[in-house]
Amino acid sequence: MEFIEVEGKTYEEAIKKASLELGADERDLDIEVREVDTKGILGLLGTKKVRITARIKDKQQDSPEEFGIKFLNEFGERFGLSLNVKVSQISEKLDRILFLIQCNDGDILIGKDGEILESLQHILRLAIAKKFKQDLKIIVDINGYREKRKKDLTIMAKQLANKVKRTGKGIKTDPLNPYERRIIHTLFKHNRNITTKSEGEGHTKKVLISPSGNSANTRGVHGRR
Repeated sequence: MEFIEVEGKTYEEAIKKASLELGADERDLDIEVREVDTKGILGLLGTKKVRITARIKDKQQDSPEEFGIKFLNEFGERFGLSLNVKVSQISEKLDRILFLIQCNDGDILIGKDGEILESLQHILRLAIAKKFKQDLKIIVDINGYREKRKKDLTIMAKQLANKVKRTGKGIKTDPLNPYERRIIHTLFKHNRNITTKSEGEGHTKKVLISPSGNSANTRGVHGRR
């Protein structure tokens, strides 16, 4: 709403007029004093007028969590999908907001190898960053896909690591997104026999799983993204 301009003999009178005209309580108004007109000698005689501008304060802004829930629900509606979105903060230390989505047709939003899910997460992160001027860490999960994917990746990585130990040769995974690569790097972070390193360009990269100290370019490298 635009500002309205009112005047009164006193500041209190001007505020009361503004409140009545806007139909709002004083504490709900943004007030700016525009002018104080005093006539007479040193303001002791004559009349005095106070002119102010006022408008109703904007409603409190949604939190990033509330904004994210609305964003995801509206996104789902565009595709005719009904989403049940809940929010969980993984931990204050990690400062990550986790959006948990339940949907009967979740596979549509997950896509092949989670490609659509990753894109949705990226779009939501950008929307929140633009809205709140904060680059928050956002994770979106649909029907527990990420937890299932984590288990599958862990099993696969352990199998590859066992093969690496037997053959003494490094093995590369298929291209993985940053979240998936982080799972493998974290799995072997404190392993004395296995080292991991991301290789490639772009958003998806392969992870090289090698024997520790196998070569100069992999020695001592752990969890590099």
